[in-house]
Amino acid sequence: MQAVHVISNHITQDIRLKGHQSIRLSADGFSVLISDASFTPVSLTDYRFKSPVPVQELVAECGRIMDESGLFAFEGETVLVTDSMAATLIPKQFVNLDKNREILERICLVEKSDRIYDRSVKTRDFHLIYAVPEKIIGLGHRFAGDVKILHISECLLSLSDQVKASDHQRGAVLAEVQTHTLDILVLLKDRVQLLNRYRLNDPSDFIYHILNTMRQLDLDRESIPVYLSGIIHEDHDLKGLLVKYIRNVIHTPYFLEHLNREQILQFMILSEGSKCA
Repeated sequence: MQAVHVISNHITQDIRLKGHQSIRLSADGFSVLISDASFTPVSLTDYRFKSPVPVQELVAECGRIMDESGLFAFEGETVLVTDSMAATLIPKQFVNLDKNREILERICLVEKSDRIYDRSVKTRDFHLIYAVPEKIIGLGHRFAGDVKILHISECLLSLSDQVKASDHQRGAVLAEVQTHTLDILVLLKDRVQLLNRYRLNDPSDFIYHILNTMRQLDLDRESIPVYLSGIIHEDHDLKGLLVKYIRNVIHTPYFLEHLNREQILQFMILSEGSKCA
């Protein structure tokens, strides 16, 4: 496993008591962001395996790092952001807690040991339901402070507030691209039209999924903007390829102190996790 230390400032006792800790768990690793009470980043480290690993191995390695770093004793707020493929939005009027597992099982694979979570989406008339592996729940129980387990889809919905109001109305596509996953959110007339997740065999596959989504929803590639976040930065070869097909490709606006633009794109979902909680 490779560790990249993006920010390595001292974590004071005051931060441990009042700060925010956000951990994003992905198929091939995890990222840990520690911020002070005002959400200013203090420590940020990205841990990656060479390829995707089983959730039990991922959680075991994350637990080892947390233990060695003394971060299980963090008494501020801790957020675990999971990227489970088992997630969907339900209009508020159709929410039935007793039916959540049945609904998820109809559209995706849900393990028997998974627990089904239900979160009301802020400013939207939807509930997000998602499956959380038992191992991740067990990891959350090891922290001293308050722990919330969120899904990346909620963070992406929250991130859409960074998009211009005019684009919420005329239409916009938000795409969060990681090495092995793609999340697509489509907005039109300030309403959520689509929220989908895809596994990627190769990062370049995200271009096909974006183009296919726009075609199926009849979105004009000349006028509707695509907002990118994740690993596709300004100088990335795949951005250059995407703009051959879509006229208006924009990086999602966001600000994180002490980070450059490429790092902000990669870790903005991780940061948004604490703000969603």
